[in-house]
Amino acid sequence: MPPLIALTLMVACGDAEITLPPGGARPDVILISIDTLRADHVGAYGYDRATTPTLDALAARGARFTQARSPSPWTLPTHTTMLTGRLPLEHGVVDDGARLAAGTPTLQAALGAAGWVTGGVVSSLFVSARYGFDGGFTFFEDFGIHDEKQNLKGEVIAEELVTTSLNFVAQHPNTPVFLFLHLYDVHYPYTAPSPYDTMFDRAPEKGDARYKSYAHSLKRPISDEQMAHQIAQYDEELRYVDDQLGRLFAAFAAAGRSPIIAVTADHGEELGERGGWGHAHTLHPEQLHVPWILAGPGVPVTVVNTPVGTHDIATTLAALVGVEFVSSGTNALAPDLPLRPMIADSSRFDTNLLGLALGGLRLDWDLTTDTKRLYVDAAERQEAAASRPDDVARLMSALTGQLGAPVELTSGRLTSPAALIGAEGRLPQPVQSPARFAVVPPDAPLRHDPAGALRLSALPEGGPLRVSGPTAGEVRLSDEERRRLEALGYVQ
Repeated sequence: MPPLIALTLMVACGDAEITLPPGGARPDVILISIDTLRADHVGAYGYDRATTPTLDALAARGARFTQARSPSPWTLPTHTTMLTGRLPLEHGVVDDGARLAAGTPTLQAALGAAGWVTGGVVSSLFVSARYGFDGGFTFFEDFGIHDEKQNLKGEVIAEELVTTSLNFVAQHPNTPVFLFLHLYDVHYPYTAPSPYDTMFDRAPEKGDARYKSYAHSLKRPISDEQMAHQIAQYDEELRYVDDQLGRLFAAFAAAGRSPIIAVTADHGEELGERGGWGHAHTLHPEQLHVPWILAGPGVPVTVVNTPVGTHDIATTLAALVGVEFVSSGTNALAPDLPLRPMIADSSRFDTNLLGLALGGLRLDWDLTTDTKRLYVDAAERQEAAASRPDDVARLMSALTGQLGAPVELTSGRLTSPAALIGAEGRLPQPVQSPARFAVVPPDAPLRHDPAGALRLSALPEGGPLRVSGPTAGEVRLSDEERRRLEALGYVQ
């Protein structure tokens, strides 16, 4: 074994020294998710405020995907998608009572089996061990955020996360590592540390607006001046995170390691565009259009304008290092990248939305009211369902085709508050056997006559329902945990 080449990086966290060794023969892989980052606040995507010099430099030496979309506007389902390559309606983790089912293939497990040492460093309850995200990682640090006494306070900031990540890498000389790093700073309440808290605007004040809920912001919108201040704070958090990522990248460079780096987001944030503030409530671009920047060995310098999804990330990273990974995603660097329907959904806060984007159009289907809207412009301000029924029908066909029919009713009849969707659209209830359909959302309660109450996550063997594909496990939140989540609008 060659002698260890010690390189020292002085970091800002308590003047600690972190020594990074050389890596392995194969490249390291780093997947970074910046929670709540919308694409149009990144310089490489056209933003005019100096929020992301580090990411802009990364984009300049790699691939930038201009039309990357998240499949859901909130944290839990999107990160499950990011690491499995499966859409939320496939993996079933669509609400806070569900977690990834044991045995579901993940990127970290695939890379671990192929020789990478795998580490996850995360900063939110909804990316924690509580929801199964530790599975497949050699090292996993969620800072105890899955504990009911420390939920979603934003206390673990990017500096600590990056330092923890560097310490993980430092323990593994001459070995390639896979690092999954989740950063929560850009999420509300947008309280960047000094001196970032005055970089773009005045410092936060006690009387500043506080997020209560999306419904509250619709009824009592804050002033334009106050929203501009909130946006400045959001941008200050982003600049802080960007500088911390500069620390991370510099450490790898100093050690002579050339990692493959993917930077993306789980979802965006509505900042007053439709009268509201927050996320998890609509499928519009401010909540679903996310950045995806990819650089490193094997990555061409290019701009990809073909729409891609965050379910493509795991497949693309695995392909770059020659590891087989079966998912619903596609290698987004493939020269013949097809134009595919991009499906999205949300069932948070009593919504039940399905969306599909294809060829510059987007269908928005509210399953609660069975209302269909067709948006014909990138900002989704022009609605044309009534005047373009043929396009609505075409996208509806594509949408139901994407859903497939994973549930088979073999006997009796079934009802549910969810939408039961067959090849021709919504099925009238009750549904009589035999039938095949999708249940949207997949965690909804089902009522079978005569078997009684059922859920897809806990179907009895030999019962009247069969499911093809994975189903989610279950998580129970205490009353105290729900109270804490309410403080940030995660439940209501």
